[in-house]
Amino acid sequence: MDLDVVFVGTSGSMPTAQRAPTATLVRRGGERLLFDCAEGTQRQLLRSDVGLVELREIFLTHFHADHFLGLPGMLKTFALRGRELPLTIYGPQGLAELMSSLRRIFGRLTYPYELVELEPDDVLERNGYRLSAFATQHGHSALGY
Repeated sequence: MDLDVVFVGTSGSMPTAQRAPTATLVRRGGERLLFDCAEGTQRQLLRSDVGLVELREIFLTHFHADHFLGLPGMLKTFALRGRELPLTIYGPQGLAELMSSLRRIFGRLTYPYELVELEPDDVLERNGYRLSAFATQHGHSALGY
């Protein structure tokens, strides 16, 4: 099965004229896994051949603004486009609290979504592979995948 990595955003904490902040998409068969969702991520995905339609899972590494501020806009865009596919958002402890605060921005969503808070050493068993969460040193609760 083909595995494809799309570097959606490769800038640091701030966008530049040529580069967007952090986001990486992994394509494997029909799966689309987005890791982090910085500001401008949905625009970058729309500019690429990836688009937004097939995105079903988002993994946040931590809650610094440059890693998640694109999420409220993307969630609202999904709703405005009439999305019906379920979405799962994964992240470290505190994800539910963050999403509760962000609901004031994106409002009511028209599609089902699930929040999954992960701990270091959690493993997601998939069809033919595993996705493991591990602790990273980033000054607070942060995960790598």
